[in-house]
Amino acid sequence: MVRRVHPVIDTGADLAEAERRTHELDTLHRLAEDVADTLDARDVLARSLTVLLEMGWFACGEAMLRTVPGGPLETVTVGLCPFYDSVAACLQRPDLLARGEAALAGGVVVRDTGWLMVPVDGEALLALSGGDGVSSGFLGAVNDLIRSSIHHTHLHERLAEKEQQRSRLLQAFLTAQEEERGRISRDLHDQIGQALTALLLGLDQNIDHPDTSSLRRLKELTSVTLTDVRRIALDLRPSVLDELGLEAGIRRYARDVHERYGLDVSVLVNLPGRLEHQEEIVLYRVVQEGLTNVVRHASARGASVVVTSHNGYVQCVIEDDGVGFDEAGLLPGEQVGLMGMRERLEVLSGSLRIETAPGEGTALYARVPVR
Repeated sequence: MVRRVHPVIDTGADLAEAERRTHELDTLHRLAEDVADTLDARDVLARSLTVLLEMGWFACGEAMLRTVPGGPLETVTVGLCPFYDSVAACLQRPDLLARGEAALAGGVVVRDTGWLMVPVDGEALLALSGGDGVSSGFLGAVNDLIRSSIHHTHLHERLAEKEQQRSRLLQAFLTAQEEERGRISRDLHDQIGQALTALLLGLDQNIDHPDTSSLRRLKELTSVTLTDVRRIALDLRPSVLDELGLEAGIRRYARDVHERYGLDVSVLVNLPGRLEHQEEIVLYRVVQEGLTNVVRHASARGASVVVTSHNGYVQCVIEDDGVGFDEAGLLPGEQVGLMGMRERLEVLSGSLRIETAPGEGTALYARVPVR
């Protein structure tokens, strides 16, 4: 007869392990709740530190954050420390920031003379005193929660910045739109309106007593007025772009710029065929805005427009030999044209890149995928 040997079950150890795991889950649950409603990285770290200390995992600690990209770590909060009002009074802490920098550079959890250094996402670190029984799995889960929360705060910051930029762009766009309407109104009133009034008066005088020289002048005035009307119409919507395509539209606009302002503009367009209508409109408006900026701001003698296609993209390069500028120093009102170009290109999943410096001219690189 074979006697069965039953394993010895250490119920005390199993119970302790179960309690530890339950305590870990409770801590993670509370941590997730506490950091869920904050949109500030400092606050995320402060709340995380408070939870870990109040749940009894560590004796004290502090949270560090690299507040400036590439800058040093800074202490953003200290928890449960009797020397809170005098950080230097704690003999363990004078070089804690330096040790934190080293741990953050290594990117792994480090136990250093009683302190547990827990890097978070390359920019933050928790320095925790004690915690000998803390498992690596629990620390990893804590780290994931904090890193995810900090990432969420960054997304919110970028979204808020984007919304502010869009708000500024919208305001500037509305201002520019009103200015453009005012310019068109002045053109219609001062040029077209006055010309038509002169025509009306001249025709009245010639109805009963026709005069050949007077009629000849009225004919010339009619021709000039018709040219002005066509110019205004072309500024609003170039028909040649619809009929003949992007290259013809750009060449026509470059010729108009030269005739009006004396700026020499060379044009090279090398495309295998017509683009989609929206692509042609966007690239034409980019060229139009780019050359307008050259005329207004660059004090350039010449400019060039080169449009080519390669690897499924169309690239438009606008260069000038003008004075250049400092893009970072532009005021919001001075960014309207550039922001408008970017917005148009982004609609087509395109991009705009600028290369310029004071005294060195400017090059704009617009790029859109060919659909």
